[in-house]
Amino acid sequence: MSAIVPLSGPEVKCPAGFVPIAVRPLRASHADAVDLFVQYETGTQPRLYSRADHGPSDDQYAELVSGGIENLYVRSRDFAAISNQLLDSVDSILKEPLIHSAEKYAALQLAVAIAVEQTLRLVDCSKFHTLAEKVGQDLVNLFTKSEPLPRELFRLARHDFTTFSHVTNVASYCVILARQTGVTEIDELRRIATAAMLHDLGKRFIPDRILTKTSPLTRDELDVVESHPSRGYSELCGNSNLDFGQLMMVYQHHEHVDGSGYPVRIRQDEIHPWARMLSIVDVFDTMTARRGADEPATPESVFEYQRQQAGTRFDGEYVECWISAMTKA
Repeated sequence: MSAIVPLSGPEVKCPAGFVPIAVRPLRASHADAVDLFVQYETGTQPRLYSRADHGPSDDQYAELVSGGIENLYVRSRDFAAISNQLLDSVDSILKEPLIHSAEKYAALQLAVAIAVEQTLRLVDCSKFHTLAEKVGQDLVNLFTKSEPLPRELFRLARHDFTTFSHVTNVASYCVILARQTGVTEIDELRRIATAAMLHDLGKRFIPDRILTKTSPLTRDELDVVESHPSRGYSELCGNSNLDFGQLMMVYQHHEHVDGSGYPVRIRQDEIHPWARMLSIVDVFDTMTARRGADEPATPESVFEYQRQQAGTRFDGEYVECWISAMTKA
């Protein structure tokens, strides 16, 4: 059994009312749709660095990087504008050799943020499916051409319990775990990543008051929450572009190997291997996300929990593969 080593350093909390954007992707995209702010010292309020439509010059970006500034900040209310501008240039960012792979992931996550939230609200989920396929392909290309270190990926990814951060994190973690288990075929990895993006589609039928509730759910509310795998599966099962394994990721990702999960309490090998992988990474991202005022769990504490639940909630072999992949130096 491998020893657990720290995956990340102390969490740096984002100043209230701001969203961090990595410097190198901003530099590559020339994004300047909104005011940009800089935080020179941890715990201080960000200061205005450049006005909208007058973004930093290459020399200024170089100075920021040499000074150890990894992020600039935008106001939360400006997040949609900068996300949409990043989306227009994300393909060129992903091809830029001077940007670290983990930073490319952070740029991709921010670039698709508004598109994910908007397409999920549509009655017809086909646009979200198309977006999921594109993100899945981009993730696999990124991970197979320049695999980022998990500690860097975790440090730069968002952990804020929003839909876009959860589905992109889970999709990236699924690719990491699948590769660790020996999956090398590019098309298979893309299918896994796409289905991971789609796994919580059924949650769009759950009222926000239930999804965001911080006190214990009633039995009726739990029934509503536990319906989301079936509802997501029902919405997608007529889609000829999705195969059996992808549909089972959506339908079975809350099943437990001891038969105590939902929606149908199947066990062990009755659960598709891709769904067993998804179950592990879904819980990891949920537990390490910040929700309201609650402190998120550390990666190390989640790894310990998953080892304790190996053979009951989780597939034990996949748990060890997951921890090995994520603690790789």
